[in-house]
Amino acid sequence: MSDDGGNGNGQRFINITEDIIPDKIDYVKLISKIWTYIREYTPDGPRPQFYPEVLKKLLQKSCEVLKQDEMVVKVTGPAVIFGPVYGEGDSMISLMSLAKKVPPEQTYVMLGCYLGRGFAQIECLVFLLAYKILHPEKVVLLKGHHEESISIEMLKVKEWLMARGIERDVDLEECMIEMKRACSMMSAAAVIDSKILCMPGGPGPTIREKGLQKLVGLKKGVQAIADKKLLMEASWSVLLLDDAQKDMHGMPFFTPQQATDFCKANNLKCIVRGRQMVDEGYLNKPREVVTLISAVAYLDNFRNHAAVLQVDNDKGKVIRYKMEEGEQLSLELVKPGMGRNAVS
Repeated sequence: MSDDGGNGNGQRFINITEDIIPDKIDYVKLISKIWTYIREYTPDGPRPQFYPEVLKKLLQKSCEVLKQDEMVVKVTGPAVIFGPVYGEGDSMISLMSLAKKVPPEQTYVMLGCYLGRGFAQIECLVFLLAYKILHPEKVVLLKGHHEESISIEMLKVKEWLMARGIERDVDLEECMIEMKRACSMMSAAAVIDSKILCMPGGPGPTIREKGLQKLVGLKKGVQAIADKKLLMEASWSVLLLDDAQKDMHGMPFFTPQQATDFCKANNLKCIVRGRQMVDEGYLNKPREVVTLISAVAYLDNFRNHAAVLQVDNDKGKVIRYKMEEGEQLSLELVKPGMGRNAVS
C-alpha cells in the first residue's frame, strides 16, 4: 500500500488487529486497542490498519448476533441513547466517558450512522460491533441510512478499507459483502420501557399508516417490497420543521403534528431520533420528539454540540459538550478527560 500515513517522523501505521487471532477474537482487547487509537489520534499520527481475516470474522459473528434481535427491540431502562456519530470516534468515546457507565453496567441504544467521514470512518462501526458481540443484551445497534447497502457504496467504504491495508480484490469484496450483511441485520427501532420509541429516521408515511405494530412484526432477513419501504422510512425519514423544507425530492418525512398524533395512536411518550444536524446537540421539537446528534463540529463545517440522552423511568437528562474554538491539535486539548480510560 502507499506509504502516505503520518508526517514522516515516526510510526506511519498502527495495526489495530495485531495479535488478534481471527478464529478466536479477543473482543475486549480489540475494543481497548480501538479506544486507545481514537484517544491518541492526531492528524499527523499513524494510520490504522486491519488484517482482513480478523475483520471478516468479526463481521460474520456480529451478523449472527444482530440477527437474534427483534426488528423493534424491547429495552428496559435505564439507558443512554446516542445519535449519529458519523465516524467521529473522538465524539463517541468522549460521550461514553461523560455518561460514566458503559455496557454491561448500562444499556446503550445507538441511532445508526456509525460509518461516516470522521477520522474513525470504520473504527466506530468495528468498535460498536465488538461491544455488541460482548454484551448483546446491553448494546442495541439500529440501522441508520449510512448503513444501507447503497450508502456503503456511495460513501466509498471500499477505499477506506484499502487505506487500512486491505488491498487484495478478493479481501475487499468479501469485507464489503460481510459488512453489508451485518448492517442488514441491524434492527429498525427500539422501545424503552414501552414508552420511548428510538428510531434513526422516524415515522414516515407508511409507518404512520400501518402503525408501529406492523414494524414490530417484521422478521430479519428477506422482506417483501412493502416491508422494505417500512424499514427504509425508519432509517431515512426527516422531521419537517418549516415550510422551507417542503421540497424533499421524494425523501420520506413527517411533521411535528404527525409525530404528536403517532405517539398518541401508539401509546408512546416520545420519539428519540437522529438523522438531522442540530446546533445544540439535541432538539426537543415538538414536545414528543427529541432529535440527537453525537458528532461534535460535524464535518468541521459546523460548531454544533454533541449530545446523548440518558433516560431512567420518566426522567431524561441530556449530556453534551462542545469542542473548544480554534483548530483541533490533540484530543487531549479539546475533549473531556473524565473516565476516558474506562474501557482501556
